[in-house]
Amino acid sequence: MRHKRIWPAIVAPILAAAILVPGVAHAQQGATQGQQGTAQTQQGTTEAQQGATQGEQRGEHQGEQRSIGGENADGDPLTIGAVQGKIARSPLAPATGNGSSTTKYQVRGVVTQIALSHDQAGTDQHGFFFQSRTGGEDGDPASSDGIFVYTGAFTTLIGGYTPRIGDEIVISARVSEFFNFTELTSAEYVATLATGLTGAVQVTDARPPADAGDAATYWERHEGMQMRVRAGSGVISGTKVFAGTDDAEIWAIDRDDPLMKREDPYTRRVFRDAHPLDDQFGLVDNGNGNRVMIGPMGLKAAADDSRVVLPPARTFDTVTNDAVGGLYYAFNKYGIQVSAVDFTRGVDPSVNHPPATADRRRELAVSTFNLENLYDFRDDPSDGCDFVGNTGCPGVAPPFDYVPSSAEAYGSKLVGLADQIIDDLHGPDLILTQEAEDQDMCTVTKNRLTCAGPDGMPDTLQELALTIKARSGIAYASAADRSGADARGISSGFLYRTDRLQLARVTAADPILGSAPRVDYRGTPLASNSDVSNPKTLNATLPSDVDVSTGVDGSNVYTRAPQVALFTVKAAPGSSSSYQLWAISNHFSSGPDTRVGQRTEQAAYGAAIVTGIKATHPHARVIYGGDLNVFPRPDDPIPAHPGDQLGPLYRAGLNNLWEELVMDVPEAAYSYVFDGQAQTLDSLFADQELTGDFIDMRSAHINADRPAGESTSDHDPQVARFESQAGIRVGDASVAEGNAGTARLVFPVTLSRPLSQKLTVCAAAVPGTALAATDFDPFLGCTTIPAGEVAASFTVNVRGDRRREGDETLTLSIAGLDAGLRRLDTTGTGTIVDDD
Repeated sequence: MRHKRIWPAIVAPILAAAILVPGVAHAQQGATQGQQGTAQTQQGTTEAQQGATQGEQRGEHQGEQRSIGGENADGDPLTIGAVQGKIARSPLAPATGNGSSTTKYQVRGVVTQIALSHDQAGTDQHGFFFQSRTGGEDGDPASSDGIFVYTGAFTTLIGGYTPRIGDEIVISARVSEFFNFTELTSAEYVATLATGLTGAVQVTDARPPADAGDAATYWERHEGMQMRVRAGSGVISGTKVFAGTDDAEIWAIDRDDPLMKREDPYTRRVFRDAHPLDDQFGLVDNGNGNRVMIGPMGLKAAADDSRVVLPPARTFDTVTNDAVGGLYYAFNKYGIQVSAVDFTRGVDPSVNHPPATADRRRELAVSTFNLENLYDFRDDPSDGCDFVGNTGCPGVAPPFDYVPSSAEAYGSKLVGLADQIIDDLHGPDLILTQEAEDQDMCTVTKNRLTCAGPDGMPDTLQELALTIKARSGIAYASAADRSGADARGISSGFLYRTDRLQLARVTAADPILGSAPRVDYRGTPLASNSDVSNPKTLNATLPSDVDVSTGVDGSNVYTRAPQVALFTVKAAPGSSSSYQLWAISNHFSSGPDTRVGQRTEQAAYGAAIVTGIKATHPHARVIYGGDLNVFPRPDDPIPAHPGDQLGPLYRAGLNNLWEELVMDVPEAAYSYVFDGQAQTLDSLFADQELTGDFIDMRSAHINADRPAGESTSDHDPQVARFESQAGIRVGDASVAEGNAGTARLVFPVTLSRPLSQKLTVCAAAVPGTALAATDFDPFLGCTTIPAGEVAASFTVNVRGDRRREGDETLTLSIAGLDAGLRRLDTTGTGTIVDDD
């Protein structure tokens, strides 16, 4: 439970250098609950990851002579409430910072629970929860009657006493504060006052108030006390396990929470404040303080095994029996460290409005999928941070717990991802991928990966495509520009179905993918921007005026540059009709409330790329998406100072398809779960032309709600469907009749997108109140829309006269169309305006 002692020596320099070291949490940078968005902000929650060498604590324990005494040795032992005090810090501990009192105090209480964990090195860490017996408290509701006693690597107190549940004892200990957690350390045994008091302390039902500020006070006033997660409480996250320390957490809400009374079981959960299914109406209200975290330290102690974790639970399960444990604090989170817990299965998250199978004869499916650390099990000798035992890379230090533990683990990950793409996403035509290792040591030859040399493509994506082919027959190809990887080698990219999509050939003259990209952005372009490739990454130096007060990652706009690709898409598999689709796969910097200025600039550069595409490629269709690591409008991670981080994308005319999802099925509108809150980090934006083809978007809830071991990623992929066949529409027309001669009634005919071959369209004028040969010339004719164009027109001649009559109408109807065309509107109304 105490990994804290390495903090000064290791963690602080890491944070100062802004180095990402998996297994060492970054949440201590000051982020508050409910604001963080990615797993990188919570690489552990108990102190098994928070802390520092046990030498300091162990030295006290071993080197200190037993001396039954303490500051109050001649008087009555202190109540635990007197130690805790009325505020967050104990009045007996140092006034600021982390540290212990120089003197010891005798404290009386009941041993309520044994706790166990292990640190990154695998060393067991021990302690116990200590609480004043009922009737022996200080009587002040503002002070907690419980406290944690930390014994480090030892199972006994100084003096040889082994803590036993139900013993009421007096100990002499220092009062310590560690990151706002009050505890007793260097504890020595003084006396046993009673035994067998297993029911002699208050156990409080965990029912925090909904307001986050009030909830923080509520938890502080129960710190170290025994708390009860009541049977029937609802689970609002999957079991999360942290590598290296076997720490774990599950989030829940009390069974009587108003959210649990909702009729639809898929709404019985916590959404971020701005979500329409939040507990209160309004963008920013209470911060969802009603969440309760369950931790494993009591389970570990009960099993006498620090590697035991919480049982698997998923969102919508319920707690079967009351679960009781001591209240512990680490990484800005309070957690009830239960001694036992089990769950009753609830509804299946994956059937919460899942993606539909696209009709590939007329629909195109596009997905975005964060693959969460898809690393292979091959050690690249040129890469110092992709394999256990490597020495590290600039900005990345061991341990590399994001890499697979074995070839079997890697193979299992591939199979899991492949099955989700096949079964749950139904084989989308195009997948925008994130977090795949960019390593290139192998080549695909005859549907096999041969590792005898590179071929320019990431091996992991190629191997995933081969796994999909082997398990389903669906043929995917991979694509990525390897210059888009970050320091630890993860990159965005694409998987695309080869029976329908192919990468367009580009030349140096191409205004985006060529040697001189016409992207109007204020930062200095990187040299790689002049590479001629498809896909291609675009990046620039971060402008000096960008606000970096909330953090910055590197000196460029992107640490993982966006992948920009141009695809030729068949209207249907086997069709001779095709069109072009631009796709941009992104992975913005992590932490919605950190690196705010940089992430906003990433969106600005993305908007500039889209604007450049639209300016240089008429009729372009653009899909822009990925893990943007911040929430869609109107949700802002810093409500007091909203930054509208994705604003540049909206202002560039892109439409966030999440808005369609949340309007259609709000209970399914999320892609990630953080600290028990459903939220969206993964987005798909479409330009106006592609939005015109939009059918629907769904999120496949196959990962974010599931326990460790039952998911392949921590993100839920999104799938959007679009019409792939061009549509045709006839517009209305009107003209003043005139007193003589003829006037031209011109009906516009437009296609929703250019065709790859010419189209002949025929039309006839049909009388209405206007009569043929009297009010207009009979019309029957055909016209051609050339390949690459989208517009034509038909003209009906109107006969002028001096008769006073009302406005008259006729209809132009088109017919004889290609079977593949969508009939958006095949008739237009012509109005002859009487001007006599």
